[in-house]
Amino acid sequence: MFHLIKKDFLIQKKNIILSIFVIVFFFISFPKINDISLMVSVFAITYMLTLGSCAVDEKNNSDKLLSSLPITKEKLILSKYLSVLVFAAYAVLINVVIYTTIKILNLPVNLMSISFNGLISSIIGSILYGSISLPLIFKLGYLKSRMVNLLLFFAIMFGGTAIIDKMVNKNDLSHIVLNQSYLILTIIIIFISVIIFIVSYNISLYFYKNREF
Repeated sequence: MFHLIKKDFLIQKKNIILSIFVIVFFFISFPKINDISLMVSVFAITYMLTLGSCAVDEKNNSDKLLSSLPITKEKLILSKYLSVLVFAAYAVLINVVIYTTIKILNLPVNLMSISFNGLISSIIGSILYGSISLPLIFKLGYLKSRMVNLLLFFAIMFGGTAIIDKMVNKNDLSHIVLNQSYLILTIIIIFISVIIFIVSYNISLYFYKNREF
């Protein structure tokens, strides 16, 4: 399992390097948007690396090779889903490292803040994206699902930022959320996201098992 996830990183070294520059770009370009900029940064990197790994796999016919190895289909699919979480965690880590470095060096940069709200929103957005995009990829393939995934990316990105913006500006949604126990609300959202993730995994597994190579 570890080696499959490691493979998704190693096959796209250029994207890994590019992702660091993208995160720096968000720090410099959107220093005052706070949680929204963090979410967009993490989500954009997760999107780029997730689709990047699928694109390379399809280009090199990796599915045919992997299916000939003593690896179960369950592990192959699960590794892709775990890769989404690893990509999101990687994006969060790079954001934190850059933020901490700038703080320590006291560089003249107006930093965006890194809050718990922003981190949770980033991870949940990445989970929801992976839960919808991966079944499409396993059903249609990367190339055929590319346009749908692009539309999905913008839908989740702008929809998520709109929700966070309403919460920040204390609109009706914020009023509802703030009247709930924050801990309970967070647990409920995470629980729902995990359920969606599990259901999506089983759908992808069904598609993959019925796929002709």
